Amino acid sequence: MKALFQLFLIVAAFFAIWFALSKIDFTDRYELDSLSEKNEKKLGSLIWEAIESTEEVIRKDSVNFIVESITERICKENEIDFKKVKIHVIDKEEVNAFTLPDRHLVIYKGLITYSKSPEEVAGVIAHELAHMELNHVMKKLIKEVGLSMLFAITGGNGSFEILREVGKTLSGTAFDREQEREADMKAIELMSKAEIDPTHLANFLFRLSANDSDFSDELELISTHPGSKERAAQILTEIKNKKIAPIPFEFGDWEVIRDPEWQGYQ
Repeated sequence: MKALFQLFLIVAAFFAIWFALSKIDFTDRYELDSLSEKNEKKLGSLIWEAIESTEEVIRKDSVNFIVESITERICKENEIDFKKVKIHVIDKEEVNAFTLPDRHLVIYKGLITYSKSPEEVAGVIAHELAHMELNHVMKKLIKEVGLSMLFAITGGNGSFEILREVGKTLSGTAFDREQEREADMKAIELMSKAEIDPTHLANFLFRLSANDSDFSDELELISTHPGSKERAAQILTEIKNKKIAPIPFEFGDWEVIRDPEWQGYQ
């Protein structure tokens, strides 16, 4: 009888502790919301300034027109405020695209030259816009960098080297598997509403996995997310019964634009 009573006390204590812990918000939602609302804009500007100081930014209208036109179409058809998206094209041959806080969208020249059509570029842009819309960027920074460090940076206590490292975190490490899946599914929605066939995003990812694993590593990194081939298959499964009447982009001869020596890049 005594043993049974002791067991009852242990079980009761366990549930009391569990109940108490369940009432604690370990992520401190107030601080997360406070950081996002007050400092995300400053954080995005500081990180971009650090990246801009070490990279060659393409400012040619011919190139920016293409990226901006694609982004604007996706935004317009999905009621996303295009004016709040800050687009940057970097003169690097790597196949990469990433987002920074406060809706900075960074595209590498190598992504454009690797894409077989503007619709493939649109697929990647839609994926990055999805990360923005789902607030994955700040969640990733809090996970990878830490809340206290982000507060320190926005408070003026972050050195140039720290800002560069934060930029590398966003450009060179992956979102987790669930966030990647969510962004792919959201990208399908964004592309469909903009009358762009999501098959182009799947084709892009299939080619990355089949042709050159180094390219895949540059775009969607390491083992914390599904590989390009798996993601492409998931996209095709998701859109199997979707009916889309795609409207093509008209940028002229895309093969000319894909040429790294195209005068538009010079």
